[in-house]
Amino acid sequence: MRNRLKLIPALVLAAVALALAAGCGGSDGGDDTPAPASAAAGSFPVTLKDKFGTTVVPAQPKRVMALSYEEDTLATLGITPIAYAKNEYKPDGVFPWLTGKVDLSKSTALDTAGDLNLEQIASLKPDLILATNFYGLADYYDRLSKIAPTVGFTEDAGIATWQENSTIIGRAVGREADTAKAIAATDKVIKDTAAGLPGLAGKTFSYSFYFEPGGLAVIDDPATVSVQLYSELGMKLAPGVTENVVDRSLSMEKLSALDADFLLIGYATPDLKTEMNGNKLFTEIPAVKAGRALEVDAFTAGAVNNPTILNIPWQLEQLKPTLAKAVGAS
Repeated sequence: MRNRLKLIPALVLAAVALALAAGCGGSDGGDDTPAPASAAAGSFPVTLKDKFGTTVVPAQPKRVMALSYEEDTLATLGITPIAYAKNEYKPDGVFPWLTGKVDLSKSTALDTAGDLNLEQIASLKPDLILATNFYGLADYYDRLSKIAPTVGFTEDAGIATWQENSTIIGRAVGREADTAKAIAATDKVIKDTAAGLPGLAGKTFSYSFYFEPGGLAVIDDPATVSVQLYSELGMKLAPGVTENVVDRSLSMEKLSALDADFLLIGYATPDLKTEMNGNKLFTEIPAVKAGRALEVDAFTAGAVNNPTILNIPWQLEQLKPTLAKAVGAS
């Protein structure tokens, strides 16, 4: 089983636990305007199977709730969710990759980092709840499914690829063909990026998150969805990681194991970044000295850890300058 990097404690409670146009939305209940008629909707009822059983969506949903970044796929279909998981790491609550894609100003931002407010969810009267990557779903599935048809994950949260998650969402809202086109568009962005960086294929990478003093979580499974994007770019996990990281844990004395052609590290707080940059074991890593290390905040790390159909193009814009340096690495 592929295990997604659990960036603890802060990120697993927020970004990972979130589990990231036309349509309906609004904390006051909104109207029942259906998704745009420009693309034909699929036939209903739709039957979907997940880890928790079988979900039947009886008719074209008009009031869709997104608990774990499903709004990204919905945005590509011109569907605005009535509610979505709140962005814990941006004070303004804005997901930059959604700018110009969907207007969430009238949608309800839900707190999914702690206990779900089931009364609030019920009061919004959803007719479909999407929780395809919601880590806490096992604790809530039975109660959520009594409120509205609830679509969960097939194995465990964080296992399905972004393509698989988008496909499930597309089926649930009756827009599978349109979703396939949107997936193809993002796949093309990835391929174009790889083509624009000749020599990137075969280069190594490492991805870690510094969540507390002395606490470093490191991806050690090349199949995890958290680093799927790098595999799609033709890159491979750094040998120092595969040789030294055990169960995503690396001691601070072995920071040199993070060395790679491309090194990505996220920080839970600015103070932790300052601390790491004062650590000679880190600053002496060849990738760091050569400018092939990209240090990001918790928000960006959360996006990297939760790849979606819309945040991948945004991610690539953040990564490309450092990836270009990786191409020239010997």
